[in-house]
Amino acid sequence: MSDAVAQRVRELAASASVEVTPRDARRLAEVEPLPPGTSVYITALPGHDTAELVQAAVAIRAAGHSPVPHIAARGISDEAALDRLLGNLVAEAGVDDVLVVAGSVRQQAGSLSFSLDVLRSGLLERHGIARVGVAGHPEGSPDFSDESAVESLLEKNALARELPFRMRVVTQFALDAAPYLAWERRVREAGNTLPVIAGVPGVTSPATLIKYGLACGVGPSLDRLRKQSGGLLRLATTRLWTPDELVAQIAAATLEDRDSLFRGVHFFPFGGIDRTADWLAAQRDTETALRA
Repeated sequence: MSDAVAQRVRELAASASVEVTPRDARRLAEVEPLPPGTSVYITALPGHDTAELVQAAVAIRAAGHSPVPHIAARGISDEAALDRLLGNLVAEAGVDDVLVVAGSVRQQAGSLSFSLDVLRSGLLERHGIARVGVAGHPEGSPDFSDESAVESLLEKNALARELPFRMRVVTQFALDAAPYLAWERRVREAGNTLPVIAGVPGVTSPATLIKYGLACGVGPSLDRLRKQSGGLLRLATTRLWTPDELVAQIAAATLEDRDSLFRGVHFFPFGGIDRTADWLAAQRDTETALRA
């Protein structure tokens, strides 16, 4: 790894965000390697009461971090419920940053169907939300076509030019750098100008990685990982998967392509928040840990 790439990895690790479930949010104060002020995203679990999202945001703020709750459109009954949720998040946890997604639920809760419904509601700016993330899918999604995804992203670009909050794209994870790089170039050429945060897996067991990879539709890079590791069985019996190579490749891409819109990394720990926090600390603090 070159000195320039190593330095870029350090910068990405220093500004990295992480994601937790509402349950994991309650123990963040115990995760010492996580720097104060870290942006901590909170998954909106299908079927769970939004009160849990608010309680998790309160716990994250109390632990000294910045809560970034998911606002999942299909899990919210209507704009009145969205208004209440945003009001509670702001009043109780000082939330000013959210991730707006459509949400993967079997049965839609009410009148909100898409992330654009939330963005166009006027409620985010009314509650003083200053920063908003929207989703990107480097390997596509079973819920929509690539063409409709690009069209939706361009609509969000248009809204970002009109609305007062700063908008960014936070991607779903992949297991290989190629899908991220190809997708970012493709949407940039289509007209995207929003900064992109690459969502990547944290330190986790390969078995957990395979489980979530299959559930989230990251088949192409999972297949590449299988070939690189000598088969899924061999991969599943490996002790831990770490994101060293993946993050280094993304870091290198931001240096090689001056027009790249990648601005940061976001980690999905899949329950391994302690291990991921330790990995990030090593990247931030130990220069030798970055040199291969």
